[in-house]
Amino acid sequence: LKAAAAEGFAVVINLAPLDPRYSLADEAGLVPSLGMDYYCIPVAWDQPLESDFTAFSTLLNQLDEKKLLIHCAANYRVTAFFSFYAMQKLGWSAEKASQFRALIWKPGEHPIWQTFIHQMTEKLTAHD
Repeated sequence: LKAAAAEGFAVVINLAPLDPRYSLADEAGLVPSLGMDYYCIPVAWDQPLESDFTAFSTLLNQLDEKKLLIHCAANYRVTAFFSFYAMQKLGWSAEKASQFRALIWKPGEHPIWQTFIHQMTEKLTAHD
């Protein structure tokens, strides 16, 4: 986080639940002490919700052009949520979003998330 602050990041968004097995001790205190804003949207691994994504999207819309560091425990939540946001706001196609997620996700991996990704993709492309 010190390196991120030195690189000019203004905001840290954590998408993982606060859990000592996967989180830095007192990340919520450390980030502001380094001059960055901190937000946590604790997305449950075993139950990702559309409302979690809505909170993420709403937050990103409020942050304008600030340099962001978005993280979770292993980048799964991040790649899924950012791909949805990019489809919603940046004009990404479903195919481009899928290619982006493929950098982290493997086919058939984590069925709950695969179902969630499919449902969100369907919802985000319904207007096409």
